[in-house]
Amino acid sequence: MNRKLKIFLSILLIIVLISLIIITIIKLITSDSGKNKTNETSNYSDTAVEAMKEMNLYGKINNAEYSKTIEVLLEDQELQEKYLDDYYNINYTNITNFSTTINELLDKDYSSEEINYITENMKNDINILLNMEHVDILAFQDLSNFDINNLERYLAYQEENEDYDLATVVTYVNIGLDKEGYSEYTEYTNEEAQNDLTILVNKYHKLPDDYEPNDLIALSYNSNYYLRKEAAEAFEKLTNAGLLDGVIFYPFSPYRSYKTQEVLYNRYVERDGQAAADTYSARPGFSEHQLGLAVDVRSNTLSDNLTPEHYEWMLDNSYKYGFIVRYPKGCQHITQFMEEPWHLRYLGVELATKVHDSGLTYDEYYDLYMK
Repeated sequence: MNRKLKIFLSILLIIVLISLIIITIIKLITSDSGKNKTNETSNYSDTAVEAMKEMNLYGKINNAEYSKTIEVLLEDQELQEKYLDDYYNINYTNITNFSTTINELLDKDYSSEEINYITENMKNDINILLNMEHVDILAFQDLSNFDINNLERYLAYQEENEDYDLATVVTYVNIGLDKEGYSEYTEYTNEEAQNDLTILVNKYHKLPDDYEPNDLIALSYNSNYYLRKEAAEAFEKLTNAGLLDGVIFYPFSPYRSYKTQEVLYNRYVERDGQAAADTYSARPGFSEHQLGLAVDVRSNTLSDNLTPEHYEWMLDNSYKYGFIVRYPKGCQHITQFMEEPWHLRYLGVELATKVHDSGLTYDEYYDLYMK
C-alpha cells in the first residue's frame, strides 16, 4: 500500500470517527432537549400526565392553569370529564378520600363554592352530607352556633315552623325545643355543678340527685333561707338597692334540695296533673333552686309575686348585682316554663350584664355564646 493511500485511509477514518462523535453529541443534545421540553410544558406528575393521555385530555388539561385538585383526581383515576370546569374552582384539601368525596358532592349538585366550604369546615363530618340530599349549606355559614350533627333536626324543625328564620331554628334546636322536655338531657357531675356558677339548668340539663352546694349560707332576712355565699352576698346588695329606690321585696323560696323539689313537684302533679305541673314546676334534678343560685322574690304587698312596677325595676336593675329574671314574660316557648317575674338567677355581674344587654333568655344566650 503506497503512502498516499495510507494517508487517505487515515483521513477517512478520522472523518468517520468525527462524524460518529458529532452524531452522538446531537443525539444527546436532542434527548436532553426533549426531556427539558417535557418538564417545561407540564407541571403535573408523570402519573397524572399518563392519565391525561389515556383520557385524551392531555392538551385540554396541560395547556390550562395547573390545579392540584385535578392532579390528585388524575392520580387517583377519579377524574370525570363532565366536572372538569368545577374541579378548577375546588380547592384541594387534605381529607380522607378527597377524590371520591368531591365527586359524590358534585353528584349531589353541590357547587364548587359549597364544596370548598364543606371541605374546609366539616372535614370530619362530611359523611353526614353524603347521606342526605342536597342541602343549602351556605345558608348556615354565618351562624356561629351551627352544629352539623343537628342538621337533619334543623331541617325538620324548619318545616314545622316556617315562620322562624334559620338563626332562630338553629338556636331553638340546639336548646332542645324540637324535642319534648325531659326526653333527652345532659347530666352534670357534682364537680361541674359546684365549680361553674354559670351552669345552665333546664329541661335538657340535669343536676345529680345528690348534689348539694358546699358553700350555702343563710340570708339575713330568714336564717332558714339559704343561697351559695357569692349569690347570698349579691342578693343582700340587690335588696338594699331596692330599698333606696322604694322597691321593697322579700325572698320566699331560695335553695331547695333535690328531695324538697321532689316533694313539691309531686304535690303539684297530684293537684293539677303532670302536664300542667310541668308548665310551672321543674322536675327534681332540673330545678335551678337546687344550685343554690336561684331565689324567688315577692313584693312586700304580695304573697308570691312582684307588682308590675317591681318587675320592671328588677328587669332594669337586678343585672347590676349579678342576677337575671330567668323566666321573663313572653318567653314561655323558649324557657318551657310559664313566666315567673319573681324568679331570679345569679350569674355574676359581668355575665348577667351581657345577658341583660342581649335581650335574650339565658337558654338562648348560653347556646349562642357559651356552649
